[in-house]
Amino acid sequence: MPNRNTAEVMGHLGRDPETRVVGDGGRTVTKFSIATSNDYKDRRSGEWVKKDATWWNCEAWGELGEEIETSVMKGDALLVKGKVGLNTWQSKDGEDRTSLVLTVAEAYRPIYRRRDKGSYSAPAADADVGGFEDFPGPDDFPDSDAPF
Repeated sequence: MPNRNTAEVMGHLGRDPETRVVGDGGRTVTKFSIATSNDYKDRRSGEWVKKDATWWNCEAWGELGEEIETSVMKGDALLVKGKVGLNTWQSKDGEDRTSLVLTVAEAYRPIYRRRDKGSYSAPAADADVGGFEDFPGPDDFPDSDAPF
């Protein structure tokens, strides 16, 4: 059976992304953290049960990282896809440390409407978010304007 190392994480940024140059080649890496919620709704009581968030250390290289740094900030929702790896280093006390890091290959901004209280929520399935009647249909464009 083939192996595949891919992860998809959607949450909110815990801090503003920070970009720095590494090595002599001018390559950049952008680091940020994402918190994912582990809350769930109890089936019996119907109440939400709060759980501690899971924090993901993320890094994005090159242009993707630079775009992330200029596009999002602490608290923004972000969906990232990439590979999970181990980051090892030695602490100031000389102890070996290891942490997981998600090396981002793709990043997406989910679209949410902001509530009055400052939190985010997706529009309800039956919400009136505007109809398609204002958008032109395929008959509104001559064949010569087709981009293919």
